[in-house]
Amino acid sequence: MIGLAVWSKGQPETGGLGTVYANQGQEHIAVDAKHAAYNSFPATSGPHVAEPQPWGVFGDEVPDEKLVHNLEHGGVVIQYNPRLYEGSIDSLIAIQKKYPNKTVVAPNRHLKNTFALTAWRRLYTLDSLDETKITEFIEKYKNRAPEHFPD
Repeated sequence: MIGLAVWSKGQPETGGLGTVYANQGQEHIAVDAKHAAYNSFPATSGPHVAEPQPWGVFGDEVPDEKLVHNLEHGGVVIQYNPRLYEGSIDSLIAIQKKYPNKTVVAPNRHLKNTFALTAWRRLYTLDSLDETKITEFIEKYKNRAPEHFPD
């Protein structure tokens, strides 16, 4: 089902940030096509549409089916729950500008934590803005995906 998250346990990785999830593949699907539920929320791999989300900062939520394509290209997605995050979006814009061709920033009102960072097969959550940890995650996991595109 599109947009329906199924929670399952990922595998912790020693020395890494966040949780690693099993690879659900790289199948391209049609827009609005039904597919198996993702094994993480937000999604970290799996079926996705052929057109990735443009890199940048967005004011509206972006479907997992688009964002997974960005992850497949070695990108990192930074999502925040606007109901929990009371800070300025300017901090997130500044982080995205450091990695303009590898990051997407978008709200996600369904997050249980304030922030969720995703890279291919990896999910890291934060309850407050920690620019050091966010930058560390981006540096460590950008370009670690099946398809490599220049920064």
